[in-house]
Amino acid sequence: MNKLVFALVIVCASQVMTVTAQTSKQDSLARELRSYVARNFSKSRTFNLYWETNPSYDYKLKQNEKEIENGKMRDIHTIKFAATVPVVLLKNFSLYVNGQANFYKFEALDNTTSSVSSVFAKNEDAYNYYKGTLSGAFRTKIGSKHLILNANISGDGWDKGFEEVEGTFSAVMLLKNTPTTSFSIGVYGMTLYDQIPVLPIVTYWHQFNPKLSVDVTLPSSVYLRYQLGDSHRVSLGTSMDGERFYMRPEIEGLPKTCLYSSTAIKPQLVYEFIINKHFYLIARGGASGVINSGFYKTDRKGVDGDPLVEFSRSMTPFFNLGFSYNLFK
Repeated sequence: MNKLVFALVIVCASQVMTVTAQTSKQDSLARELRSYVARNFSKSRTFNLYWETNPSYDYKLKQNEKEIENGKMRDIHTIKFAATVPVVLLKNFSLYVNGQANFYKFEALDNTTSSVSSVFAKNEDAYNYYKGTLSGAFRTKIGSKHLILNANISGDGWDKGFEEVEGTFSAVMLLKNTPTTSFSIGVYGMTLYDQIPVLPIVTYWHQFNPKLSVDVTLPSSVYLRYQLGDSHRVSLGTSMDGERFYMRPEIEGLPKTCLYSSTAIKPQLVYEFIINKHFYLIARGGASGVINSGFYKTDRKGVDGDPLVEFSRSMTPFFNLGFSYNLFK
């Protein structure tokens, strides 16, 4: 299995699970799902704002196995904002609109010439990525087991215009749900990718005691969580994270517009604080190691294969500070 398509899908699958869990107080099934996922610390938040920074690091760009640039990234900052708003909330069906805006700012220098990178300089050291999603969730039963079906249609773009439309689908069955243990399995599928359009989803949560629990969403994240009272939680584990934006690299043999896509694994320590009934503060720190990264065609067809230009770097530390608002507690 190609490691890039595997990594991209699991990041998307985690996001689909988050949207599926969010709903109103009147929706008993979704409230049950939200409870088993994280108890007081729900994964589904109405508004999320994150800022992340990394220290400087060296990178390499390779095209057809030939190095075309050896450079250094510095002054690296990422801001991400996302909002999920319910449109329809019925007993067994929910419809949501989600909007994302990601802002990437950094300086790239060519180590060979000691000048500004010829690849990344064209967008004046700032890249913006926008995405809108319409998501529908339907909840039913097969026998005594709850089944959650989720379908999404998304469109994305950047400052220079609209780019691509893609669709995703997931089906997740809740096999076990007790006060201390929950277990579910499912599948996740998507358009725009050729080699592996469907992958499995497995989620497991178990509470060892009132303070200690394990929270697993395979293959995207694994956390050991320790809850301090009702307002503080510390988690140790690892997760997958994806970055993407459009750019015009002006490299011979490449399309005029390319998609930069990167998937990283992040072992980390997470601290969460419930400020009040609806507001959360989240701080994360750890290391980020790239699984696969590079420039691809905007139609995504090449994303489940080798990149047009490969981007590589060593593992680097990161710090992430977030603020969330959850309309539905």
